[in-house]
Amino acid sequence: MAQPMRILFVASEIIPFAQVTPIAELARLLPERLQEAGLVEPRIMMPRYGIVSERRNRLHEVIRLSGTHVPLGKDQETLKVKVASIPGIRLQVYFMDNTRYFKRKGVYADKEGAEFPDNVARALFFGRAVLETVRKLGWAPDIVHAFGSLAGLLPFLLTTEYAQDPLFERARRIYTPDGLTLKARLSAALLDKLRLPQDERLIDRSLDEVGRALAEVVVYPASLQPSETEAVQFAADPEAFVEQAAALYEQLLSSVPA
Repeated sequence: MAQPMRILFVASEIIPFAQVTPIAELARLLPERLQEAGLVEPRIMMPRYGIVSERRNRLHEVIRLSGTHVPLGKDQETLKVKVASIPGIRLQVYFMDNTRYFKRKGVYADKEGAEFPDNVARALFFGRAVLETVRKLGWAPDIVHAFGSLAGLLPFLLTTEYAQDPLFERARRIYTPDGLTLKARLSAALLDKLRLPQDERLIDRSLDEVGRALAEVVVYPASLQPSETEAVQFAADPEAFVEQAAALYEQLLSSVPA
């Protein structure tokens, strides 16, 4: 039997911990069904928002993965990594925890609906935190599947800062939009502040646009209308979209250069 594919699922939201858009269910169901079928060895990562109860969800800190200093412009933020099991199934979620960016009671916006003004910085911290955690795990993913705007910088980071890392150099990049139209954009001034390159693929784009532009494949849930003519749309039926995802992953891996 062939070895299971190593898939890193990185999501802005996952049921039952946080749900704003339909991707929360997709990011929860896909790794479960593919692992049950013996097709995938998954790792799942998301932010630890203030709305995620540590006591109710039985989160505990993974000391050996915590303590990384993640650069953000001229500053650094310390990462804590916590883990919890998804209730009722044999899957764990790694939570990227940081007081400055994720303690607040919301995913993209506060309870009045006002978007957080630092969503780009939050996404950059989250993306780097995920990849640094994978480094500490020493686990080389075959595919990185990013879900939602806060994961939108993953494809960019994989093609730039982490492109030469042996753990990631062969990883294929998939992005699934969340359907949100966040106001945050990567202006030239913000790129300077965060010490990111003045890359035309970033300038004046939203987090979602960066994810869609830098991924090799863009996959939409059935509830969203694809923007790209060559995008893949998952079926609404759970069994069908699991089969569709497995076929897509296998197709991507079969085309990896020797």
